Amino acid sequence: MPQNVNVGIVGTGFVQNTFHMPAYAELRLANVVAVASRENAEEFARRWSIKRFYDGDEAIERLCRDPDVDVVDIGIPNNLHLQTIITAAENHKHVICEKPLARSGVEAKKALDAVKRYGVLNFYAENQVFIPQITRAFEFIRSGAIGKLTWIRAREAHSGPHSKWFWDPTVAGGGVLSDMGCHTIEVVRYLANKRRPAAVAAWTATLVHETKAEDNSLVLLKFEEGSLGQCENSWSAKGGFDVRLEVYGSDGAIFIDPTRETGIRLFTAAPEDRAGYIVEKADVTRGWMFPTWREFETGGYMYELQHFLECIAMNQTSRETFRDGYVVNQLMDTAYEASREKKWITVQD
Repeated sequence: MPQNVNVGIVGTGFVQNTFHMPAYAELRLANVVAVASRENAEEFARRWSIKRFYDGDEAIERLCRDPDVDVVDIGIPNNLHLQTIITAAENHKHVICEKPLARSGVEAKKALDAVKRYGVLNFYAENQVFIPQITRAFEFIRSGAIGKLTWIRAREAHSGPHSKWFWDPTVAGGGVLSDMGCHTIEVVRYLANKRRPAAVAAWTATLVHETKAEDNSLVLLKFEEGSLGQCENSWSAKGGFDVRLEVYGSDGAIFIDPTRETGIRLFTAAPEDRAGYIVEKADVTRGWMFPTWREFETGGYMYELQHFLECIAMNQTSRETFRDGYVVNQLMDTAYEASREKKWITVQD
């Protein structure tokens, strides 16, 4: 029977509070032993009953040196990913890193090199490929239920990020394509059995927000046999979080709508503070809404982290590693180039 895995949390923001920690609280293998943050570490530790916290400028380094920590879970702004990964790997800690792996393919390659150099297990935290409906879709595709794969349309949209750093491309690496295109690109890759696209075309635009980067994007991934991946992302779509997937084949089709067809609808005219949390990026909490339930589960986070911990306990390679994160960063770089050049760009090996 595998023993518990000691987890060190880096970051105390939205992704850790809303998704990772609720999942760890229910996972038998998880033992969260420490948290590190330049601020709010003590408050976070108290909230989640974590015995040890590290704060201040050297918080991350101190956590990575903690002999009780088996794996470092990184949920901080993108510009801090690479150095945190290197520090964790140098201290022989396994590493979980929230998407995207880095701000560019160059940075992602350095992260991949670091974990390979020190021989630590590495986990690219792309939650959407662990959403139950999407993993079920993969099973249907693999079994031939919809025949030859022809077209995958993946969409993720909402009205804009919750934290200021997302709006700064020097910190985030880009705009909505970097923030959410990494989701849709990896979902397409996953359903296409991780085949490498032959060429990429893209459109990016800033349509609504006053921001330095794009708030809308469309990326097309063309595979050698002619099938197409269509990746739609928006920071200007009203109506709350919108994740949709359409998969077409020669003998069938699959439709997934986990955020607007949640199995429950609510109408309320009560004061907004009475409705409480509805769903990630909800624009309003009055009128007709589609409330989520256990979003850390329905969004795939619990299944993702369970898989990662099982891999650590059994010393096995994950189905989502930094190699996948590196490929996604490369494809996003190519998409930005295709958008600038306004043409198809051949994907380089």
